[in-house]
Amino acid sequence: MLEQGLQIKELQLVQQHLEDLRTAIVDIVQNCWEGQILLSIPPIGPVQAATIIATIGNIANFAKACELKSYFGWAPRKKQTGVTMDRTNLSTRGVRPMKQMLFLMAARATTLDCEWARIYRRLLPRLCTYDEKTKEYRGKKKVLGRIAGQMASMIYALLKTDQETLSQVPPGETPPPPMLYDREVHRKHQEGSYCSLKPNTLPRKILQLPGKL
Repeated sequence: MLEQGLQIKELQLVQQHLEDLRTAIVDIVQNCWEGQILLSIPPIGPVQAATIIATIGNIANFAKACELKSYFGWAPRKKQTGVTMDRTNLSTRGVRPMKQMLFLMAARATTLDCEWARIYRRLLPRLCTYDEKTKEYRGKKKVLGRIAGQMASMIYALLKTDQETLSQVPPGETPPPPMLYDREVHRKHQEGSYCSLKPNTLPRKILQLPGKL
């Protein structure tokens, strides 16, 4: 009984330490520039934001979004035979915990009232096979992978834009507030109205070119 009581006290102490650590993480993330940006993107929470910041370090280390996606482990690798596409899968490179966390974030996003869930519902009939017996789509992981890759690209775009903006602020001047995720901008972008994150850039409509006659 004495040993069991000591184990319970140790578990309670560990639980208290975890709560203290979580409180500290929330405080740090909410008060740092990158954290505010990441927290504005659904479904990123304080722990996920802290993990992303710790994994990336400085976004200036990545010249393109594809480099960050590869580092996160979400760079597609295509295999072809002649002119026929056999299959597309993910590269085995990248930070495994970050790769797993992005997938879980994508899965979580599909259950929320957000733009990611709308994209998920739109892609299901396009990328998956409908099973008449189970009344469910097969191959949902393919769609979740697409969303995870788009999340990585959005993380890069917002953090990179903020980094470039801050680099142009003269010493001593107060920097502008960080550019946060905007659901309406995200929706319009998905509908074809591309809007650059760079200031003073007019939006343009992405047109679908006609096929060969």
